[in-house]
Amino acid sequence: MVAAGAEAGEGGMGGDAPALPPFFRQVVALNAARHGALKLDRSRGYGFAAGVNALPLGLGEVPLAAQHYPVVLTAGPNPVPVAVLGYRNGENLFVDKDGAWLAGAYVPAYVRSFPFILIEPPSTGQNPAGEVYLGIETTTPMLGETGEALFAYGEPTELAAEAMRFAVAYRDELARATAFGQALGVAEVLQANAARLDFKDGGTARLDGFQVIDVAKIEALDDARFLDWRRQGWLAALYAIPQSAARWATIVDRAHGRRRDEP
Repeated sequence: MVAAGAEAGEGGMGGDAPALPPFFRQVVALNAARHGALKLDRSRGYGFAAGVNALPLGLGEVPLAAQHYPVVLTAGPNPVPVAVLGYRNGENLFVDKDGAWLAGAYVPAYVRSFPFILIEPPSTGQNPAGEVYLGIETTTPMLGETGEALFAYGEPTELAAEAMRFAVAYRDELARATAFGQALGVAEVLQANAARLDFKDGGTARLDGFQVIDVAKIEALDDARFLDWRRQGWLAALYAIPQSAARWATIVDRAHGRRRDEP
């Protein structure tokens, strides 16, 4: 989904899109016949998220995420908000070697939803209502014989039911984020940008291939458009994203600690 720059060089946010979203390799629909004995053990931590440097955000979580991470918009014709978690490809600075997320830092909904994902088959004669299903990542060690049950007596437990509700809510928030990003693009208030990171122990890194909000262009918006965005509930995210630029200092601090601990 995204990529980052390297030290003393340049990199970006882009590249070929994977066949499945980040973290997912083998997804199947959850059902009692096949998975009736499965249990979920979240105590295994967030090690599965250690290899991504940015993740998509639902619109409602942008203001909270912006308090902890730089939030930018992806490049291209369909910009969406993402939280920047690191400056190097395949590295999340907020997950340690033991799989623990940095204490006190906001954990994006995308991470909290794993190993579940919404499966939305296209509407057809066999699926006229666009019915959706709860999918699971079958390769994760979070699923096994220990933890909380997903089924009881052939019926989904509250854990599975809540996972479904969360997946649907997150899908809806992503749709809002997509509409928000597209509206910013149409209004031409986005500008390509790059971040230069200067490390405390020497060396630099560059992260590019993303867009930021031009605050001056926001202030110049016509009243009708601005009021429409307010009615859409977009203003909190609209102002939180530029303010999150201060969080690049957090990336530098986290990178300094990681570089210091490297052999």
